[in-house]
Amino acid sequence: MKRSYSYFIIKPDGIRYLDEILNDLEGKFQEIKYYAVDDFESLIKKLYHKHYEKKGNNFASAYASYLYGIKEIFGNKALLALVGDREKTYKELSEEIFDAKTLIRQKYVNNNIGLITNLGDERVNYIRYVDQRGNLKEPRILNEMGNIRISDMNIIHSPDPDEATTKEELQIIINSDILQDKNLLTPDTIKNIREYGTFNFFNDMKKEEYQGNIGPDISGFIKSYIEER
Repeated sequence: MKRSYSYFIIKPDGIRYLDEILNDLEGKFQEIKYYAVDDFESLIKKLYHKHYEKKGNNFASAYASYLYGIKEIFGNKALLALVGDREKTYKELSEEIFDAKTLIRQKYVNNNIGLITNLGDERVNYIRYVDQRGNLKEPRILNEMGNIRISDMNIIHSPDPDEATTKEELQIIINSDILQDKNLLTPDTIKNIREYGTFNFFNDMKKEEYQGNIGPDISGFIKSYIEER
């Protein structure tokens, strides 16, 4: 059977649990390659193009607020985990990837924490809360009319569990120039990211003296294989 591929993106906010997440993935999938994503916002917008097309301005405004909050707190770097499997079909692998993402979110996402943002010039709402006695209270910040959004932090993305979506999103990733050996992380870089809990080690990969992966064009082979399917 030919090798099937799918992927995860550990989002900028996923850095808090990166070591645990990668331990979970590596315990479940045998063939994983890690790629640096320097511009998460640009990539995720491309991957979510159907949401923008179907849901229009309301989704675009809400997602812009989410991305603004994520970038302000965690930055704009993310990690692509490309998973390959010789024994599973695309359908089987995509379902397994989706199930793994769901379990990771259940395990690590804390719904007691969220992003509250005020983005843009619209003045449509404001924040108030009610204490135990029923009194309306005004928060210390974000207490005036604005465009207030509350977003969750769900730390990881994967395609919907079907072959067509998986292949389409893989092609978007290829067209975004992510699957290149210059973005392929060495074991040492992965080790440092996991140990110190920051994606800023990606910056080392842009230095002239950086010693990346040595050998054949691994990413070129993978891209060709995906596009053949």
